[in-house]
Amino acid sequence: MKKFLLFLFVSVLLLSGCNQNMEVVSSGETLENSPKPEADPSAKPLAAAAADGEGDIPPFVKAFFMHTWVEALYGPGLPPNKNPNPNWQSPLKDPVNGRVWCTDCHVNTDIDFSKIPKMRTPQVGELENNHAFMVALMKKWVARLNSDQFGAKAKLKGPVTCLTCHATNPENDVATH
Repeated sequence: MKKFLLFLFVSVLLLSGCNQNMEVVSSGETLENSPKPEADPSAKPLAAAAADGEGDIPPFVKAFFMHTWVEALYGPGLPPNKNPNPNWQSPLKDPVNGRVWCTDCHVNTDIDFSKIPKMRTPQVGELENNHAFMVALMKKWVARLNSDQFGAKAKLKGPVTCLTCHATNPENDVATH
């Protein structure tokens, strides 16, 4: 019995010593009576900050269009737009082995483009029907293709314009988009 009491005394002493550096804090708050979190309506956690007005468009939505347009440069058949150029030919010097890649224009190595899949979302459908957005995005993309700052230009036969893929200039033709 002495051994048991000694063991009990030493255990209590050790356990009380473990608690000496702990501070017990309790406000009595429970999940039921805690304040509900408030959503910030101006927060855009999935949007990339952009000064060009595209800041509210998630990157994976813009990536859908980039995938589509890059595939059109080397893919068989007419480009998948609403008014394709019937005389379309790939503007690439070598459509099979000289493809344009995301990294030809997006030189930031922090982004792994293999992790940004081509996904059709409801927002993609909305933006496809937003003529002003599509024209602005296409003009930005065409400018990058033709720019000396990026590697895509070296893969082209010559300058790319809207009429490379479209029968008429989409900027002037609101009805076909």
